[in-house]
Order: sequence, then C-alpha cells, then structure tokens
Amino acid sequence: MSSEKQMTVEAVTAPADLGEGPHWSVKEGALYYVDIFKQNVHRYHPTSGTHSKMHIEGGPVTLVVPHAKVSRTFVVTVGRDLAVVTWPDPSQDCEVTSYKVLSSVDAQYPDNRFNDGKCDQQGRLWAGTMGETDVPDNPNPHLGSLFVLHNDATVTKAIEKVSISNGLAWNSTNDTFYFVDTCEYKVESFDCDFRRGVLSKRKTVYDYRTNGLYPSFPDGMTVDTNGNLWVACFGAGKVHCIEPSSGKVKKCVDLPTNSITSVCWGGPQLDHLYVTTTKKGLSKDQLSAQPHAGAVFRVTGTGSRGYPAPECNVTLPK
Repeated sequence: MSSEKQMTVEAVTAPADLGEGPHWSVKEGALYYVDIFKQNVHRYHPTSGTHSKMHIEGGPVTLVVPHAKVSRTFVVTVGRDLAVVTWPDPSQDCEVTSYKVLSSVDAQYPDNRFNDGKCDQQGRLWAGTMGETDVPDNPNPHLGSLFVLHNDATVTKAIEKVSISNGLAWNSTNDTFYFVDTCEYKVESFDCDFRRGVLSKRKTVYDYRTNGLYPSFPDGMTVDTNGNLWVACFGAGKVHCIEPSSGKVKKCVDLPTNSITSVCWGGPQLDHLYVTTTKKGLSKDQLSAQPHAGAVFRVTGTGSRGYPAPECNVTLPK
C-alpha cells in the first residue's frame, strides 16, 4: 500500500452537516452533492467558483442525479420516496416545497430512509435504504434493501436484508457489481445480469475487520478506469484504493478530517477525486482540530481517473 506523495488535497467548499452522494455532471462541469438532514442539494461549479443550493422540504435528501433528457430536472430521494424535482436555475439558490414521487418503498418500515445510490449505464437508478440509525452497530439490522428504479419507472429489489446501504459500482463490462453494506464492514461483489438488473453469487472483496481497519468502516465508493475501487473509510480519515482481483489496498489518500462519506471522479479529465465528509457526531474538540470537517475535498495527483457518471433515464410522470 502506498500513500502517494504527489497527491494534493484541498477543501473546495464550506462545511456541510452531512455531505454525501457526490455526482459530477460532465455536461455542466459541476459537482452535485447533498447535505442529508439539512435537506439540501448543493452544486459546486469549479470554473466559476460558484456554489448554490436547493432546499427540498419533505424529509432527508440522500442522493441527486440529473435527468438524462430533461434539463434542470433531477431524480432525488426524499425519505422513502424516489422523486423528481425541478431546479429552475441551478446556479441560483432556491427552495422547493413540492416534488413528484416516482415510487415509495419500505412501507412496512416507516422509519427507514434511502441512503446512497447511483445510475448504471442504462440510466437505471440503484438506491438502497437503511433503518433509523447512522452507526454500523445497527440496533435494528437488516431492515433495508437495495432497489432498482428501471427506465419505465417500475421498481424491483436487488438485495434484501441490508442494514446500511452504501457504496456501489460496476466493472467496465457491467458483469460485476460492487456493494457496501456498512454493517458488514466489507466491500462485496456480485455477478450482475446487467440486462435484467439481477444480482447473484455474493463474495467478499475486502474485509475491514480482518485487515485491521475496525472500528472504521466502508462508506461511499467509486471505480477507476483500471477497475480499482476507491472507498471512503469513515472514521479513519482515508480513502482506500482497493484492487478487487487481489483484495489489496494499492493506494491511500489521507484527509484532514475523520468522517469521510463518499467519493466520485470529476474535473475536465475526470482525474480529480471529489470527497464528501461530515461534521455530524464530532465533539467540540474534534471540530476545533478539524475545521474543514463537512467540506468537499478535491484530490489531484492520484494517477487515476474515472468514467463519466451516468444520468437517470427514467420515464417522467405526466
């Protein structure tokens, strides 16, 4: 494992409370992400240096993905709802008091909420739920699931009995799906029937406990063009680059705050690693020692790059 000396880490936004769900829009050259419990979608545009936010009333907002065909339209999750919302001018702040629900899930668990998610190459949104907790030693485990929002707006279940649904990624041929259920303290893989969106043959890629990283744990995740996984390590202030074929950590990015939540590739060449973090749960002393906790960080000089993040292709309601 190496920690690359040529890497540069810089905070590029003010701190959020719980930053999550980064998505780089290639069309706009902008980073979207959420502040979950503040119910805000943020947009950071590096070229202009502008930062704007959209507040959504209704519940925790855990992910945002632009729609592939309708401009200024975004698929978001609000509580247990998969929803679509319009941001009239993403360069300007706004408040949204209504949204169109595409589907609601987990009716039997009213305290559940969505967590992480992203779109695949077909524009389907894969998004998972979790019970009412933010800690891995979940007192109510296995209440969540991983769902697939198909292009025709139907929803199917890909994985059941999930505790905290987190990072997800696909390999370049889309026949392997990578997944993090934080309470398992593992990065796992599945064989993926990509045409149908069906998973099978669950395997462990990297176990944080057996590799000595407990009690820190895996959170959000992305993949690079070499097939390596970049995984946010919550509680350790690091992002690990894991090679799935060997199950080894190949590189490590050190961040100046403990609570790392997710990662995505961005920038003109998709070689900037954007990292979301949180200040939630930190003590006054920790916040004093980590003044950038909750900020988005940009990491350059990793020697790696990613793929363009797919947008959502779901059929919108009339």
